[in-house]
Amino acid sequence: MCGIAGIMNAKGTPPNEGDLQRLSKAVAHRGPDAHGMWIEGGIGLVHRRLAIIDLSERGTQPMHSADGRFVITYNGEVYNYIELKQELESLGSSFHSNSDTEVILESYRRWGADAVKRFRGMFAFAIWDREKCELFFARDVVGKKPFFYRTLADGSFAFASELKALRLVERVDPDPSALRLFFGMQYVPSPLTGFLNVFSLPPGHRGFVTASGVRTERYHSWDDAVDPPSPSDALRLRGRSGLPASEFADRRWQAGHPVRDVRDMLDEAIRLRLRADVTIGAMLSGGIDSAAVVGLAQKHLSRAIRTFTMGFPNIGMDERKEAKAISELFGTDHQEFVARPEDLIAMTEQLIFHYGAPYADSSALPVMMLSREIAKEIKVVLVGDGGDELFGGYRRYRAYRTIAKLAKFPGGSSAFPPPLHLVADVLHDVRYDRMADSLRAAKKCLGCAYGELFCGAYFDTAYASRCLRKDFLTANESSEPIEYICQHMGKGKSAIGRAMRFDFESYLPDDLNVKMDRATMAYSLEARAPFLDSHLVSYVLNLPTKLHFSGRKGKMILKHALADLLPDEVLNRPKRGFQVPLAEWFRADPLASYWKDRCLDPASPLSAYVKQDAIKELFEENLRGMDHGNRLWMLLSLAVWLDGISHE
Repeated sequence: MCGIAGIMNAKGTPPNEGDLQRLSKAVAHRGPDAHGMWIEGGIGLVHRRLAIIDLSERGTQPMHSADGRFVITYNGEVYNYIELKQELESLGSSFHSNSDTEVILESYRRWGADAVKRFRGMFAFAIWDREKCELFFARDVVGKKPFFYRTLADGSFAFASELKALRLVERVDPDPSALRLFFGMQYVPSPLTGFLNVFSLPPGHRGFVTASGVRTERYHSWDDAVDPPSPSDALRLRGRSGLPASEFADRRWQAGHPVRDVRDMLDEAIRLRLRADVTIGAMLSGGIDSAAVVGLAQKHLSRAIRTFTMGFPNIGMDERKEAKAISELFGTDHQEFVARPEDLIAMTEQLIFHYGAPYADSSALPVMMLSREIAKEIKVVLVGDGGDELFGGYRRYRAYRTIAKLAKFPGGSSAFPPPLHLVADVLHDVRYDRMADSLRAAKKCLGCAYGELFCGAYFDTAYASRCLRKDFLTANESSEPIEYICQHMGKGKSAIGRAMRFDFESYLPDDLNVKMDRATMAYSLEARAPFLDSHLVSYVLNLPTKLHFSGRKGKMILKHALADLLPDEVLNRPKRGFQVPLAEWFRADPLASYWKDRCLDPASPLSAYVKQDAIKELFEENLRGMDHGNRLWMLLSLAVWLDGISHE
């Protein structure tokens, strides 16, 4: 895991070394173990190394191919590098290191741009072809590792692992269309970044830069066909899961094979992610996903895996007891930390600095705190990210399935919203408002209903109209987030399946992967997510959606696959997550005063996008008991971000 950057000068003359040094410094926290820079002709590549595989100097970058033609700067891990290396050796290739970097480079020399289709891992890299004077760049299929790029005023091309690096080589301005999407979604979807003419390479894409310009293309689609699950009998399913056959009496057609395959593929994904020349640990909560990762990883290790948990007892986010029980079950070397709310509040500006883009997922605060503590002990950590998107674990999926059913009844889209809004006012619970708005949107289409549900905690249609300036909304009508979500939902017959596909292809890479990458790499910690293994993902995305749900319960096939590994109390424990009590925090100092100073100042750049009186009213409603925590956090993070740009 590393930090990468570079400049390809449009004039063919060497890039300014000072610019390259600034790029390197901006990504230094991603790789503190070594620093490399290479300049030749019109290209300059820089690299900051976090040494994980082949700790010797033979793994340093930028690295040249054996024939000297290609030069790479690379961030990530290709977990199947050993198998690829063996295949390449059978074709006559020879290697001078044990690093996956050299395998990537030789794969590109041998197979060209399509080599990326063979890589099983997380990566973002750029390769310079000294013979063709062409720069090739690519990003992994699930979007674990970032790749940002821009064309400068003189036509030069610049790229980096961090947005803040690209801000150092030339001034940037906010992108109003991206901000409109951010207000609804709490993140900016790729290829947008929040900055005009600065882009994020989407997952599964690659690009080419020549004297003629920049060209990007998609090299991978999750809609590519895979073999469907083969039928098998309920007895085989019972043998794999350890559950009574009666549990599956009505599911014989879907039994056995998917359960076995999910278990085997997850186990293999974990085994591959244990490849490293440094100690590997794991983040452990009380939930099913991290418990599964820890339990299966421990089976492959001869020593106790190190596990880490952070508790937040004062804010109702303490899973230390549950995590300790899981640790004892698998015999891990467990360590726990305790955080205070004031610790999280103190990290606000640091978090906004590291994320670099408009970003308002408040759970990044505790993840960053936990990463800071883990990084004091080890360099690599396994995480449970991806389980909810793949297997249907979010609470909003239950709500959306209910909405889809109600919308089928005569008058279903109009009969329920008024009483639901009344309940919301009486109970001071905005969740009923979200349900009501989603039901109303279902009259137009189910995709719009999911859009309202997704955006309901932020600035959905109603709150956008109430709080955002009319001129801003009118000018960016084409970037309305509800419509964006509706247009980008997956294909297929199942409404919930389309919603899950949107979450996997947008929410996961552009919010959750961003959260984990920035939080861990801020402290030079590498996070590996077995649930996001490309082979496992491809298989699960092509399973029938109904396999994931039973009544109001989700993640059923995963629970069956793990039934002999995890106890019932873990398998059936309700999802909690890092839900920071923002509404409560904004009712008292220091965060209340801080919010008013940053968001209600008429001179703040935020005033160009919001109605000052309306957001003040939001703040006061929150004081009276309504939960506007997410909206207030979004406004604060955007105000701080905009202020940082305006002072450059």
